[in-house]
Amino acid sequence: MPTLFKKHTLLFLFIGCSLAASAQIGDLKNKAKNLGKDKNKEETKTEQPAARSTSANPVETPVAVPTQPDQPPTSKKPTQQPRSASSDKSVPPSDIELDFESQPFQPAITWASLLNQSNWYYNITNGEFYVNNLEAIFLPQKTKSGASVGYASYSNPTPILRLEVIDVATGAIKGTLHYEAKPYILPLYNVVQLTGRNYAFSVNLKEGQYELRFWAGTKVFYTYQFSVEKKNNPDPYAPVHDLYFLKGPWENWGRVEYGPDKDFIFSFYYTDVNTAITNQANWDLVKPYDFMIKLYRDGKMAGAYRIQNVGNGMEPGNIQVRNGKWGRFDATLYAYPVVATGTGAGSKKFLKKEDLKDGNYTLDVLLKDKDGKESTLQYTFVVKGGAILPSEKADRNVHKDPLTYLEQGPDYFYVKRVK
Repeated sequence: MPTLFKKHTLLFLFIGCSLAASAQIGDLKNKAKNLGKDKNKEETKTEQPAARSTSANPVETPVAVPTQPDQPPTSKKPTQQPRSASSDKSVPPSDIELDFESQPFQPAITWASLLNQSNWYYNITNGEFYVNNLEAIFLPQKTKSGASVGYASYSNPTPILRLEVIDVATGAIKGTLHYEAKPYILPLYNVVQLTGRNYAFSVNLKEGQYELRFWAGTKVFYTYQFSVEKKNNPDPYAPVHDLYFLKGPWENWGRVEYGPDKDFIFSFYYTDVNTAITNQANWDLVKPYDFMIKLYRDGKMAGAYRIQNVGNGMEPGNIQVRNGKWGRFDATLYAYPVVATGTGAGSKKFLKKEDLKDGNYTLDVLLKDKDGKESTLQYTFVVKGGAILPSEKADRNVHKDPLTYLEQGPDYFYVKRVK
């Protein structure tokens, strides 16, 4: 019996030792396994920065326009990063020869789009400039070989339409922008700026005289001149000391058009020039003006904005003029004087196209700012045979240079400012 007990004891002791040894071996395996994982993690961590540093760069990265230190972001900037004109060197000029005789008139950019401030971007603090969403008319629809022409970007690896910005004093090309065009209501086309790839997004223009030179294929088809004037703010605490303001046809022309009911509508262009800005991102501050418009035919008042509801008295309207931007302000004129007898007696009515009897017309725009300072803009035009005669610059029978012709289109009449 003791012998049997000893055998059993030895057996249990052997089994217990075996189990303990097995557990230790398993624990060693787990530790080794975990050690391997930790090592892999360490290796992965050390490899990740190397992988980022050797990854391929994007194919094309926009070149940022230099800004002043600590310049705050501005909501006026386009969402796309601006490209400098120098990034445009790899885009060759189009070699397509267009048939400019395939249209009844030579192509042009309409003044309605060229004088539209919303189509211009010009930053008065740093001179960044581009134009977009223009309107072209009478673009050639065929090449000289007789092939049809498409002005969309997908139709042409090299854009047919481009804009060169020329320094008039030196003749140097300040930069080149590229465009595509799509038919709107023929013969009108919407002209949209191309961005991305190697296309320049903007051009830097400081003080000077400039010409926009529009190309279609191998030929210049239109030009537009303007200037940039520098103004200085000597205040040492001013956020920007040198500011730049556009000058051009905006200040020399007004526009007449007729509404859907043939109401007489007059537009004028106006801006504010002020070097006292809030900061470099907030410079287009609003300045309010009161204004009235008086229309005279052969020296006698024939229309006005605004006539009071009762009688022939007048009351001003108001406009919000922005610093450094040429806004267009329009008003629908009323016939003057108010009819005293008969149908509609005592009620004002809009001035209609048929109310423009033949004669010499003068338009006075009377402006008054919040400080009481008054100024007058004066425009003239002639009506003959019930129609407004075009100015010489807008008359193809008189103005023979297609590059500088004033293309007013079928719906607008540009009238010259004389005062």
